[in-house]
Amino acid sequence: MSELPTTIHTEMRRRERAVDDPVLIKAFLQRSRVAILAFNEEPYPYVVPLSYGFEINDDGLILYFHGASEGHKAELMNQNPQVRFVIAEPSATIVIDDPVCKSGQNYFSVIGSGYIKSLQGEARVHAMEQLMHHYAADNGELSWDFPEDVLSSMGVWALYVKELSAKTHQEMF
Repeated sequence: MSELPTTIHTEMRRRERAVDDPVLIKAFLQRSRVAILAFNEEPYPYVVPLSYGFEINDDGLILYFHGASEGHKAELMNQNPQVRFVIAEPSATIVIDDPVCKSGQNYFSVIGSGYIKSLQGEARVHAMEQLMHHYAADNGELSWDFPEDVLSSMGVWALYVKELSAKTHQEMF
């Protein structure tokens, strides 16, 4: 992933928690289930949780989403395709420290930015296949039929990730 158009940044205050290994990032994306997208809107950003699928190819990391083809989210995508996202997985393990205000929680997160694009034709089917493979955890082995009347009534989008950073804190007691 680091040789592709998606840039992995590791500049952060807690450098020891940065993750730059594409294999670990991919494994995290495979086990996570929800991406939170942030769209530009005044006076506040518009933030929405979405189910996702993904793939890594010559274009870098691509996240796929589906939903209603009309509405506020779709309007914002058309107005400004530049978005940010976060995929985070807090752990059930709480790390108690002394003093207690330094306590925390184990986690893994990926934060990034890119541009989102509405998909048409066969690209919609490909995106839906990636979503289904992600949730079925089938390593691409299963196949599905997507009736055109159903596909034509939904929005299907690709988020081309240009930059991301990944971070983890995994202390176990």
